[in-house]
Amino acid sequence: MMVFVPIALPSALALRDGEALPPRRAFAATSSLRRALGAATDDEEADFAVLDTAGVAALDGLAGARRLVLAVEVSDDQVDDRRTDLGDVEVRDVRWRQVQALFADEESAGPAVVAAASASSGVPLTSAFDLPAVVQLTEGHDLLSYAPEELDGLR
Repeated sequence: MMVFVPIALPSALALRDGEALPPRRAFAATSSLRRALGAATDDEEADFAVLDTAGVAALDGLAGARRLVLAVEVSDDQVDDRRTDLGDVEVRDVRWRQVQALFADEESAGPAVVAAASASSGVPLTSAFDLPAVVQLTEGHDLLSYAPEELDGLR
């Protein structure tokens, strides 16, 4: 199962350097999410929706000007489905070797990321999607895909 894990850069670096990731919130194309999206939603659309949600969740507590989301292939026993329309899951025992891709903002998105993070601070995720600064960020700046080996270049 592919899960998308919003993460701070220092935590991603620690994971890469061998530390285990404590149980944490992540997002996946769960059956609850697929029902919320509609029966005609294919796998690619569901994964895009989950990545978008993880990208907004990555704004929570963001200290820099770049969001970071890990795409991680996990076994079913590493995931607890929270059964929400957003595909909320808890993931545990993640290791760096399971990371398939990184998603991060390009540097030029920095001002929009900072504005969205400031606007969404303390706001529930379900409400954050409607904030003008978050809408501007998500409609104007896609998260770009990077290989796991490119993590150091995202500093």
